[in-house]
Amino acid sequence: MDVYRVENGERVLDQGGCVGTRLYCAAGNEYVHLAIAPGGEIPEHALPLAVSFCVLKGEGICAVAGAEAAVRAGEMVECPPDELRSWRNDSTVPLEVLVIKRAV
Repeated sequence: MDVYRVENGERVLDQGGCVGTRLYCAAGNEYVHLAIAPGGEIPEHALPLAVSFCVLKGEGICAVAGAEAAVRAGEMVECPPDELRSWRNDSTVPLEVLVIKRAV
């Protein structure tokens, strides 16, 4: 059994109050722990992969293809390949999201 810890992962993003740490990557799939500080945001961008966002802690605003939704711990958002997506944390507590990028 392999156990992957955020503190041992590779930092792949560190800007604007957002820290992304790669937990695991194999066979075209990637798992990233995303921490967004209060007031932090990830600007709109697109990737050629399908992505699932599973909110682990806190709450934030996710936008996919121009549609915005408030999401909180225990909820998940799906994003198809090549669609614009963004995140922001308007709350006063950290937001943590597990990002699952899948090869299609």
